[in-house]
Amino acid sequence: MAEPGDRLTVLMTVHNGRPFVRTAIESILQQTFSSFRFLIVDDASTDGTREVIHSYRDPRIELVCLEHNVGQTAALNIGLRQISTPWIARMDADDFSAPTRLEEQMRSLELNPSLDCVGTFAWMFRNDPQVVERVVEKPIDDAAIKYELLRSTPMIHGSLLVKREALMHVGGYDERYRYSADRELYYRLLPRCRAANIPKRLLGARQHRMQGSVSLRAAIESVEILSHQLSLPCYSDEEKTVLREGLSFAYRYRAQCQFSGGQYVSMLHDLFQAFRLSPRTLMSVVGRSIVPARCRSVLQSSAGIGRFSSKDV
Repeated sequence: MAEPGDRLTVLMTVHNGRPFVRTAIESILQQTFSSFRFLIVDDASTDGTREVIHSYRDPRIELVCLEHNVGQTAALNIGLRQISTPWIARMDADDFSAPTRLEEQMRSLELNPSLDCVGTFAWMFRNDPQVVERVVEKPIDDAAIKYELLRSTPMIHGSLLVKREALMHVGGYDERYRYSADRELYYRLLPRCRAANIPKRLLGARQHRMQGSVSLRAAIESVEILSHQLSLPCYSDEEKTVLREGLSFAYRYRAQCQFSGGQYVSMLHDLFQAFRLSPRTLMSVVGRSIVPARCRSVLQSSAGIGRFSSKDV
């Protein structure tokens, strides 16, 4: 007879997450699906995070303590090597899982045994998980997920429940990427498996000030990852067009981060890179707030686009 937790391990890494980690841990311990291991990798926290984790006496919790900070991506790989269950669910230390999240994901796997990974919709919150700031939706079926992968992240990483065998087959996470490793993983994982997103808000993703410094670094990695994908010979002309649109958006997002940091020369460089890749995509999504009027008029003229409309923002 299978022991509790023989099918599923929830994997969470944390570094100095004391302000948020209780909310994340308790949302997992209170799941309606209760048969799982809860593996937490503490990435050399110095703020009392380990003491918070040790305060829970739930036997499902297993804590791995790293003595040196290695970053989330490497910590995830360390956790993966500790897991033997056939399924792995991701959880971020500053997020919140709805009580039925794991139950509904495991039920989806039972109803469709061909699936290798299942994600969910999410909502954004700041302090209280019950206060919804906005909703994040993703494509639902496998074909739509694979198509969306060409231009953006088609599954919310913190909501992912994935077959361990599939994850290990592609080599786990690429440790060159500390902030966009999920996107890079999807390019290797999703073409080799069947995926679905449950069209329900089952994950709350927290927004907080500590994320601000990460945004630019994540944008830099996204540009690198998409540029690499565009250089590969495995895509059709139509797929390359979609990839170029996605890379254009990544440049635009990096420009937005640079604008926020006062890096105006780098911002203009990235805006023109975005324009070069996909003029109309750039002009349809970029707002007045990050495009100086002189630059905007040049871009519009070159793209053959008339007066910029606020409806396009």
